Amino acid sequence: MNIGVILAAGDSKRFGGYMHKQYLKLNGVEVVGYSIRAMKACESIDEVILVVDKEEYESSYISGKYGVVCVLGGDTRNRSVFNALEYIRETYANCEKVIFHDSVRPLITSNKLSDIINCLDEYDAVVTSDTINDALSYCNYNNAERDSFILIQAPEGFRFSILDKFEPKSNSMSIVSQVSNCRIKSLRSNIFNMKITYPEDLFIAEQLMRLNYYSVNHNDSFLRAANPERVLLLGGSGGIGLALKEYFEANSIDYRAPSHRELDLSQLSVAKLQEYCSDFIPDAIINAAAVYYDDTAGLTQTFDDIFSVNVKANEYLIEYAETLGKKVNLVLLSSSSSTKGRENLTNYSAAKSALNSIVESQAKTLASRNIYINAVIPEKVNTPLIAKLHKTKINLRELLEPKDVINAIMYFSVSKEYGQLVHIRKGL
Repeated sequence: MNIGVILAAGDSKRFGGYMHKQYLKLNGVEVVGYSIRAMKACESIDEVILVVDKEEYESSYISGKYGVVCVLGGDTRNRSVFNALEYIRETYANCEKVIFHDSVRPLITSNKLSDIINCLDEYDAVVTSDTINDALSYCNYNNAERDSFILIQAPEGFRFSILDKFEPKSNSMSIVSQVSNCRIKSLRSNIFNMKITYPEDLFIAEQLMRLNYYSVNHNDSFLRAANPERVLLLGGSGGIGLALKEYFEANSIDYRAPSHRELDLSQLSVAKLQEYCSDFIPDAIINAAAVYYDDTAGLTQTFDDIFSVNVKANEYLIEYAETLGKKVNLVLLSSSSSTKGRENLTNYSAAKSALNSIVESQAKTLASRNIYINAVIPEKVNTPLIAKLHKTKINLRELLEPKDVINAIMYFSVSKEYGQLVHIRKGL
């Protein structure tokens, strides 16, 4: 039997505020909720234990909400670890492996937890560690060789039997330091294992959770993707749309790309989509269409045009996909202007931000219906649109080429991933 332990009894002194940081909301979910979800989703973990402070232990709010066993923590991290070990000894006589994680490292994945559990078949202990990239010195500013040091992070995994002499009064900040005379495996950490320590970390973590990017030069997975058989392409007359049509023809993909006269996106409806497509049932729907005005055309004057095409039309595409009763991939073209409102492009930036929100909000529900929605977010692309938007000549060094975006679009036209906002940047 394998037990997962989440340490959530900290008092958040460095964080400040009037709530313990592990119970604050992160993208609408308690920080501790992410670690609980990852452990419960990990097939290698049989039971999850949450070590909590006295207030939470008595209220049982989190344990009831997430369906986990709670153990009362101690006044130090090591005392909390010890309390968990004692509870496991008393309750789970057949425990073989135990993995500890911090409640305030919310970006942990179930795959990472599985890797640690699996490594314990060969090792007695498995720790998450990272190298030190900054200059390192002693407090008197004498140089210290950073290659002689590593950063130990959670999660840490152990064969349960080697923790029988764990000392709760130890000053060691890592569990592995108390079992160093054994076979230890170190697994490299990364930026996605950040710890919520200060208020700013909460907001950084919110953005990291949304981070996904396609590297034109380094992401081979996009190059190996299969192609859909039938594609409905909207915005086929634009720069990216024309490049997509060339790709379809070169790869013998059956597609429909209605003109503005054939399908006016500002007046779109499910009925009009059904009438246009008739017996052509797409496997993927790609929307590269957009309406653009800068602020000189007027904010209220352009609002309806921009939002009807750049936002509402995508919602009709979702409704249409739901009528097909089959696996459908929706790939929507967003813009890097969605990451921060661009000066003189107020409505356009707002509409693309709204589009991203639709993808994130709808993704899980649609995936349960076999519809997989994602957004590709390129920065400026070398198309006629750029001159129209910026009204000035732009150096080609700043611009992506349409072909740089194609592989990412085609990958998500067949993938079962969903809810991804995939950034594409020049130079990556």
